[in-house]
Amino acid sequence: MQPAEFTKDRFGWRRVACADAEVRLWLVDVAGDPAALSQEALALSKDEIDRADRFHRAQDRARFMLARSALRHLLAEATGRQAQTLAFSLGPFGKPALIGAEDLNFNLSHSGALALIGISERRPIGVDIELMRENIDELALAEAFFCDGEHRFLMNLEGPARLEAFHRIWTCKEAVLKAFGVGITAYLKDFRVRLKQPAGIAIEPAQGCFSPELAAVRAAGVEAPAGYAAAYALA
Repeated sequence: MQPAEFTKDRFGWRRVACADAEVRLWLVDVAGDPAALSQEALALSKDEIDRADRFHRAQDRARFMLARSALRHLLAEATGRQAQTLAFSLGPFGKPALIGAEDLNFNLSHSGALALIGISERRPIGVDIELMRENIDELALAEAFFCDGEHRFLMNLEGPARLEAFHRIWTCKEAVLKAFGVGITAYLKDFRVRLKQPAGIAIEPAQGCFSPELAAVRAAGVEAPAGYAAAYALA
């Protein structure tokens, strides 16, 4: 089954507009029921099915399966292969690479009922999407994990504006670190995220950061439905 047909008949896939010509982005509705699809249509490996079975909640299992299935079909479209035949290797922090097409860069993130998939043929890419949860202490989290400048920026905001800005910074940080394929928690303070309106982002590396290549990162917010924040980054 070709991805276009698969998209139309089975999934709520939507290509997301992106000003960067090197990047292709998709939002995927993962709130469906994978049992409605055949094993051939899902195209998942035994390892992926085993990973799905480790989830305690059926909802989490279903969302993982649908996100991975969408990724397989989009990569199959990009490479001209069959989705069922794709095989992956993992980097030291778990970032996957497509065996036999290591130059094709991709990344997947899912939160709530949505997944975000990014593909880039030239530069390593990271993506992140987050369901914005209102029952969090944004300032306490920012003080613990963000740079001082980011924390001060959030202190000057209130209510929904602070909640949105916090998640915009958080998704950008995760996207940047996923693009580099490094651990998320270890380097959150190695760079500052400066938000620009409406979706622009500037990355400012800290002195002694984990990689001088941080200075060349391109990052931007991604248009997402209400209640979500999303971003991508190119390393």
